[in-house]
Amino acid sequence: MNESAAPIPRDDPVTWRVLAAPLCALGLAWLFWAGFAPANWGIYGPGLGIFVLVAAHFAAVLLMLGSRACWSPGAVLLTGASLVLALCAALYSLPSLALFNCFVILATAAIATFALSGQCRYRPGQLMAVFDTIHLTLLALCSEINAPFRLLRQVGKARWGRIGRGVLAVVIALPVVGLVIWLLSSADPVFESLVDIHLEWNTGPLAMKILRIAILALFISSGLYFLQKPADASVAAPVRELDRTRLVPSLLTGAVLLDIVYILFCAIQIQFLFGGREAAVMAGGWAAYARSGFFQLAAVAAINLTLCLAGTDRRCFEVRGGQVLRAALALLLACTAVILLSAARRMQLYILAYGLSVLRLTTLFVMAVTLIGLLAAGYKLARPGFPFFKTVGTIALISWCLLCLANPAGLTARYNVNAYLAGQLETVDVEYLESLGTDSLPALTQLAGESAEDGPRASAAIARLTAQAREERMWTQWKASFLQAR
Repeated sequence: MNESAAPIPRDDPVTWRVLAAPLCALGLAWLFWAGFAPANWGIYGPGLGIFVLVAAHFAAVLLMLGSRACWSPGAVLLTGASLVLALCAALYSLPSLALFNCFVILATAAIATFALSGQCRYRPGQLMAVFDTIHLTLLALCSEINAPFRLLRQVGKARWGRIGRGVLAVVIALPVVGLVIWLLSSADPVFESLVDIHLEWNTGPLAMKILRIAILALFISSGLYFLQKPADASVAAPVRELDRTRLVPSLLTGAVLLDIVYILFCAIQIQFLFGGREAAVMAGGWAAYARSGFFQLAAVAAINLTLCLAGTDRRCFEVRGGQVLRAALALLLACTAVILLSAARRMQLYILAYGLSVLRLTTLFVMAVTLIGLLAAGYKLARPGFPFFKTVGTIALISWCLLCLANPAGLTARYNVNAYLAGQLETVDVEYLESLGTDSLPALTQLAGESAEDGPRASAAIARLTAQAREERMWTQWKASFLQAR
């Protein structure tokens, strides 16, 4: 075949969305570095900047998709959850909660993005959607990374192509030069001092900020261009399901052995934890008995739930020994429910002895979700076609968003102060209440006004929190709870 007769590849048509993608990428890159700057991780962690970043992300996604956006129920739920959790970072002052929610937002926003674009091969409620999202994310961030330079060549003729190649060369060379400078400065203290002086007296920090934004914008623009591609149904390969019928003997053996152990354990728990008070006193007191083994019991409940889900399959119940496996798994779930109640009872005793904390409140939430999972797994034993992950995942995500909106730090502070003033707690940890940030100001104000013994310490904590909240800071660190410090 004559090479001159081969068709000449044409570039994609330049639309306003294609032109807007690099600008949106630059804005998102700047918001990312502004929201996650090291200065924002002070006493209260990131704030309003996280919400603005997440809102701007979805605005850019919808701008790129236009009418192609797939508003499925799963996409709406995940988008709303991402925005709600980001809003909590701007409302409340607890940094640990904001940090954890950043990781949750990373997962929910990624799945929501590809659900909106229609490029994910699985519905958001399916477990495989998580793995497909990871694959699509890596592909999106890298596959179109040269798209801005192609756009320069396409829009601005040959000279723009040379400029694009020059910019690309600079972008590639600068990180290499920076790495070499860092290695040389680590090897020679004199050179290190000269580099430090240069970076301090000249425009080094500004140049590094611009470089960081530019590099991140390249990856973000790649993702935005990737979203503009129509979903390719041909890449959806059939999913090869695992033949679980081969696992029936192993699952049955494990379930029966575990049932024997759990029946003995549950008998002990009923006698000690739900029986006479003298049993726990013999173990070192209610609080000591509650503190021992709680997380181990929670881990056992998670293992049992996983084993039950692995064996819950219609085909497993139709083979020889399948009905015995179903009965063994049902007994396993029942024993797991007793173990979960034992763990909840231990946590209740611990809270009654030492008060509530955000970690203990979160643990109660995890136990409640685990109980819902046990009930859903039991229903799945009767109806193997029940969508377990979709149902439990939806309930868990919505309830977590509601818990975050309810201000866990404020709830914890109010419970401890009210329990102390009512005589249910012997002491109240004012230092811990202060560590919760400005969310605890209403409770501390109540303690300062109603307790003669702890009032001075509470007043001092209020003064410190008020002074911290009134400090000048970047807009990305702002939180609505600062308004309580007037």
